[in-house]
Amino acid sequence: MLSSLKKGLKERLKRRSLKMAAKEVKNLKEEPDGANLEKAREQTKSILRKILTADDVVGMKFREGEMSREEASKLCGAFAKVVDGIMLGALKDREMAEGIVPLLQEKIDERKSDPLPYQHFLQMLRYKHRLENDGEVQEATEMAEALDYIKSRLDLDNIQEKKAELEKEMRKADRPRPTKEEQENQMYG
Repeated sequence: MLSSLKKGLKERLKRRSLKMAAKEVKNLKEEPDGANLEKAREQTKSILRKILTADDVVGMKFREGEMSREEASKLCGAFAKVVDGIMLGALKDREMAEGIVPLLQEKIDERKSDPLPYQHFLQMLRYKHRLENDGEVQEATEMAEALDYIKSRLDLDNIQEKKAELEKEMRKADRPRPTKEEQENQMYG
């Protein structure tokens, strides 16, 4: 009985923490432009830190069986929307970007979740604001070089036809198909 009370208290604290983060996001939206911009940047960093930590908590709860796949998926989808909103703001504001880059890098370094989305966010911020990465500044020419490399390896003019051919071949081959859950989960590509 005592353990179920502790579990209930922990769950209420978690929900309260998430509600507070949501309230902070709402307050940021309601502040007039230019009103205490530095405070808004700090609040954004705080919210992002909480959301990234909450993402870890949900992952651990799911792996321990304390949370269903559906509940974890819904929460992670909500986390993604909040992070997307923060990234859109950071793309507009260099100082905000500089403040959240270390948080994203820390998330990648922890390796508790898929680092790929966070690496993409970092790249976008570094290109947009020409932020330093390991002593180098990201140059927009890198994007053109990447496209040139892709064009040298793949025939993009006929890529749709190539995809159709490969899909046809794969249907003929007896290969294990992704499970229904994997097909529905966008992270599996």
